[in-house]
Amino acid sequence: MEKLTLSDGRILAYDEYGDPNGTPVIFNHGLSDSRLIRNPDESLTKSLGVRVIAADQPGVGISSPQKKRKMVDWGKDMEELADSLRLDRFAVAGHSGGSPHALAIAYRLPKRVTKIVLASPVSPLDEPGMGKLMINKDLKLIAKLHHLHFIIKWASNSEAKRALKDIPSFVETTAQEDPSDAETFLRDPIQREMFEASFTTGMVQGGEGIYEMIMALWDWGFDPEEINQHVELFYGDADDILDIKMPLRLAERLPDCTTHVWENAGHYGFVDRNRWSDFMGAVF
Repeated sequence: MEKLTLSDGRILAYDEYGDPNGTPVIFNHGLSDSRLIRNPDESLTKSLGVRVIAADQPGVGISSPQKKRKMVDWGKDMEELADSLRLDRFAVAGHSGGSPHALAIAYRLPKRVTKIVLASPVSPLDEPGMGKLMINKDLKLIAKLHHLHFIIKWASNSEAKRALKDIPSFVETTAQEDPSDAETFLRDPIQREMFEASFTTGMVQGGEGIYEMIMALWDWGFDPEEINQHVELFYGDADDILDIKMPLRLAERLPDCTTHVWENAGHYGFVDRNRWSDFMGAVF
């Protein structure tokens, strides 16, 4: 793990992995996850010719919280990270709630971001009808109560506290509630360890990171129609967390987007070996 002190004094934690001489890609994690989510085979990522830079979002890991942040604010943080790493041009990638974070970077840096790759992306949740496209029961409740900030903050902290008491059990319960991803979570012991580490890091500050992302998902600060770079968008047709109509709605709003369907894949299927190769291979 590396650390960067941002211009406002906040700490940003990030990892680099893959081919150090490869095409740079800034990867953005989703809700409850962290910079650690990935296919755990480092040699696979290296073989794809990509240099992945993955940062913990505010309130995740040791990245400092950023109260009242909007999605658009992430673009400035990643501009500072890219400058510190001397990245002139680079691709961005995002999974689930990390997808609008990837778009925020592209919005902030239209001349530096070469391509955008998204997996199971979330559409702007302030658009009418989007709340109804959440399949997961906890997300459905969030959609109904998101305007009651104190309840969301309390629920986020309670969920994190419960999870951190027994992370292996939390992963098993998540797999039971999300059957399309059960094999992804549990089949490979090394991959399961990755999920346990990612969730632990995602909630080590309690529910702060979860709460801040939830609020930002309803307040992007830009519209998908303002993204001009080409987007490669992947989604699984067996997703038990988001209705597939949500990524398809986002694809409709993006000016230049190609969609790809992963058959029989769930929400987290992007980390499985073949799909990870599709996902990271699409940055070129």
